[in-house]
Amino acid sequence: MRVVVTIAVLACALAAALLPSAARAQGLSAAEAQALREEIRRLNERLNRLEQAGQPRVVPVAPPPPVAPTAVAPAAAPAGSLSAQVTAPGEKEIDLRENILQVVGLPKPELGGFRFTGFFVGSANFNTHAQIVPEFAGGAQALSEPGSLNFRFDKFGLGVSKSFADWLHAGAAVEIESHSDKHSHLIDPGTTSRLGCPTGIACERFGAETPTAEVTLDKFNLTVVAPIGNGLAISLARFDLPFGFERHDEVLNLTATTSEVFQFGRPQRGTGFNFAYQFTPWLDAQAWVVNRWENETTHDPFDDNNKDKSYGGRIGFTPISRDGILNFGIGAFWGPEQASNNSEARWVIDVDAVWQPTRRFRLAGELVYGGEDKVSSRTVGRPVGMAQRIDEDRNWLGFYVLGYYEAAKWLGLTARYGYFNDLDASRTGVEQELHSLTIAPVFHLSRLIPDLKPTGVFFTRSQVPIDWVNVKLEYRLNYSTRNVFSDSKPNSAILEGSDMSHQVQLQVNVNF
Repeated sequence: MRVVVTIAVLACALAAALLPSAARAQGLSAAEAQALREEIRRLNERLNRLEQAGQPRVVPVAPPPPVAPTAVAPAAAPAGSLSAQVTAPGEKEIDLRENILQVVGLPKPELGGFRFTGFFVGSANFNTHAQIVPEFAGGAQALSEPGSLNFRFDKFGLGVSKSFADWLHAGAAVEIESHSDKHSHLIDPGTTSRLGCPTGIACERFGAETPTAEVTLDKFNLTVVAPIGNGLAISLARFDLPFGFERHDEVLNLTATTSEVFQFGRPQRGTGFNFAYQFTPWLDAQAWVVNRWENETTHDPFDDNNKDKSYGGRIGFTPISRDGILNFGIGAFWGPEQASNNSEARWVIDVDAVWQPTRRFRLAGELVYGGEDKVSSRTVGRPVGMAQRIDEDRNWLGFYVLGYYEAAKWLGLTARYGYFNDLDASRTGVEQELHSLTIAPVFHLSRLIPDLKPTGVFFTRSQVPIDWVNVKLEYRLNYSTRNVFSDSKPNSAILEGSDMSHQVQLQVNVNF
């Protein structure tokens, strides 16, 4: 009965909007009024089909004006866009696009006009080998020493936001994160301290890095929605770049680990100005000018390291946004990233797509191709064996495909294949092809609690809800065309390597 009343009210509202006087008052053209009449007709036809089939209803609606963007709470789509809204109790509008007004998270009651939200992540980890990544290329995650089981408190995040008006919003978030990275150092043939490396041979060795807990200014934004067309969102912010579907925070991913593309192939965040605009319900665009390429592989600060800026953007298309989702986009990033000069550019082209024909099945993918001019790197020793390179132009290519299926209300299954070709040894420090196969059952534990309302928010560009409590049990197989995996102890020469490693991780995601 509630759904019938909802449909009836919506139909009446649309009908009123179609009256000539109302249409003129709202600035509707004859073509727009006719389009709304057609929408009423389709709604009535769908209502009849749903009543006959006895199925839940998904109602397309025009969203309200944007609300406060926060580090953890989503805002509505820009005016003029259409989204699919499930009318089940406790669920909110599904927004298929991600811009600075739509940072995914969890809504909470306001206190004095401010909204507070947060999350934490804990895990148990085991891996057979660590990846050899020379220090000039950053490092690889090492959540446990090879052959050991390690329990971790990975991350705690807290965000606050406030909406001052329907055109003015602000939000910020901080994170306390324990990150454990491992990278290798060169044992030069000319050094006296050989650490087990044969005389006259260059070897790699792992450093004795220990896990580091750090407080990070994770995100912030001051957003003004200018009255231009459907509303131009202008933000000064630190934000997740809208490429692909994987994000830095584990609660926003359907796997415990991220792909090689996310780790090595593209920037993850930006700090600067961001512009977002919704042209039509099926076409959106975003552009930004930021300090630099921010990536957790190198843990670079968000402050600029030279006198130039980096630029980027993404155009998104959503031809299907009801009775399923079809969304794809193309984006790019360009900017000088070397501290020594302002002329040698690093760039990447990013293409992503998602297809979700039902609420229980989702298929997504991302492809990157990038390059950088005049890059220099040191010799990479045994077991890799690569000569020093000076002022070379470098390129890389990578992609991943991810599928998710909800086998039961409380159980989902994620599978991902990743590929990364570091053609010129610029991103991983080794000229190699990396492959990974990841399988991760996701246990939606909070769905087992009777009468617990859902969070009302969803994973990026999908209708897969983010739950209060998720537990992921992930197995990951890594393979390389070079012997870049090792179980050697820190500060000892790596004499032999492997082309394969295995990882198992039990990860807990809790939102509040």
